[in-house]
Amino acid sequence: MTLLSIHDLNVRFPTGEGTVHASRDVSFSMESGEVLGLVGETGSGKSVIGQAIIRLLPSNANITGTIAFNGQELTTLKDDAMHALRGRSISLVPQNPSGSLDPLLRNGMQIGEIFIERGTAKNTAWEKACDLLVTVGLIPSEQIAKEYPHELSGGMRQRLTTSIAIAENSRLIIADEPTKGLDFHARETTARVLSEIKKRDNASLLLITHDLYLAEHLCDWIAVLYAGEIVEIGPAGQIFNTPRHPYTQALIRAMPKNGLVPLDGQSPSLMAIPEGCCFADRCSCHSERCSKEHPDLIQESLNGGVRCHHPFSS
Repeated sequence: MTLLSIHDLNVRFPTGEGTVHASRDVSFSMESGEVLGLVGETGSGKSVIGQAIIRLLPSNANITGTIAFNGQELTTLKDDAMHALRGRSISLVPQNPSGSLDPLLRNGMQIGEIFIERGTAKNTAWEKACDLLVTVGLIPSEQIAKEYPHELSGGMRQRLTTSIAIAENSRLIIADEPTKGLDFHARETTARVLSEIKKRDNASLLLITHDLYLAEHLCDWIAVLYAGEIVEIGPAGQIFNTPRHPYTQALIRAMPKNGLVPLDGQSPSLMAIPEGCCFADRCSCHSERCSKEHPDLIQESLNGGVRCHHPFSS
């Protein structure tokens, strides 16, 4: 069953210097219980998509296209109805856990207040909070529940925000850069927690990350973004084993296990989108056509698609 369907999503931000085209004609869908990863360099538009789904973009954002969640169109949903969905049916694991936690509230109550708001007794809410801390690997849970966010490490704060996101068994969890800035051990723990959440609750997970190691081991599908648009999408195994877009290949070569080969050049400005292929200036396979004609995303039956005039054979 299709849980999330996005079609031709465009997000623009008007500024005094011009319009930022943060997301351009993005389309994809997710089934219940599926993990889809949005990967790409910083500034590729990944987080904007997640914030558009949950409607947390700044008020000056100009959004067109459709975002359907469980058959319900979110872009036109009234504010009170969207507020009811947020946190219950759709949850967010934010990119900056420190900025999302109340520094004056004990860790246990960061979670417990969710249950209290729904009518649960305070003692019972505290017990549920401690149980969730155990679920995300924060042990001893009773001690950690009594502490404050500043007493936790960055990785522990990340897991605390994850426990808040799963408190109500949301059907869709959006995890925005959940391993950013974490050491190896914290990254491994976060990956395990996210994997266990999927198995336990059959929740769908939209993973927004530049951590290709995490995406490779956690995702069912991968969408590769560059300059605000999807340049390749397909099953995770296909993307990592037989990538077709030159940018996808470059990202995979840059993984530590593949030698950390850096990408040459810079992404184009989102205020000055090139006429042709956005990756042409950084691509060793580009032709004159690439500089003049913008490639379409060619769908290849159920195996995803690629946006390239000269894709590599699968």
